[in-house]
Amino acid sequence: MRFPHGRLRRSAVLASVVAAASAVTGLVPGTADAAPRGSAGVVRLLPSSAPTPTPSVSATPSVMVTPAQVVVPEGGSALIYVRLSQRPSYGWVTVDSQRLSGDSDLLIGPRLLFPADRYSEWQSLLVFAEEDDDATDGTATFESKISQLPGSGVAEWSAVELDNDAPTPSPAPSPS
Repeated sequence: MRFPHGRLRRSAVLASVVAAASAVTGLVPGTADAAPRGSAGVVRLLPSSAPTPTPSVSATPSVMVTPAQVVVPEGGSALIYVRLSQRPSYGWVTVDSQRLSGDSDLLIGPRLLFPADRYSEWQSLLVFAEEDDDATDGTATFESKISQLPGSGVAEWSAVELDNDAPTPSPAPSPS
């Protein structure tokens, strides 16, 4: 910063330096958090109180899942496919899935990682059904979400276990 030759008042020079520093750092002149009396006289400038733009809902990628319901044979597995709705504004995005409710015999594979440049590529998520003793087709509801953005970008989907156990026959009524 260059000042014109001649006499400058100390307050004018200080005001110019603060204005230049504020323009570079984004700090607002005059908003200082002064040190307590008797301290070394350190002053910390506070960030601007001007509102910062908040990202709109459309700026946050959502998790997309297909199909919305998958049928899994008992003792077998099936695949669902997951991708992001749009490119995230940061490097890698982690998508975690968990069972919200339903049959505990229905399980899912590991978390998925999406690099920002491959957000739109479908990745497969393994869903499998453990063998059980009942003859009931179990169901479960799952959720897949972006772990870095709690509460946003969530997709719910379900799985149905196609049971392979034959139902136990009812005893025939005895002739009376």
